[in-house]
Amino acid sequence: MPIGKYALFGSAPLGIRKLRNCRDIDIIVTEDLWNKYKEDNWEIKVTPYGSQYLLNNEIELLKDWKPGQWDIRKLIEEAEIIDGLPFVKIERVPEWKRLRGKEKDLEDIKTIKNFCKCGNRA
Repeated sequence: MPIGKYALFGSAPLGIRKLRNCRDIDIIVTEDLWNKYKEDNWEIKVTPYGSQYLLNNEIELLKDWKPGQWDIRKLIEEAEIIDGLPFVKIERVPEWKRLRGKEKDLEDIKTIKNFCKCGNRA
């Protein structure tokens, strides 16, 4: 995938920093990239929030991000490059996790706050 067309989100910004184990990979993509992969026989699924996503093994491609209102292009443009891959800035992750409100998300928020307090920023 070309840089500037996607960014890893969900728990990936924590996983790359070894703050959490990730079981799958959530990737936000531009609409044109989503349409390209849609034609490549990826399975089309629907999130609990009603958004369509493409699934291939443990990789999920999303052209929107729920819950909440997100500017996907801006998240991708502002992504941090770590080990050659673009990740949504870790400072943006708590906002999304708060909206979801699951127990594991609340734990992740604490982990991110502690990580950022220590002056750790990638």
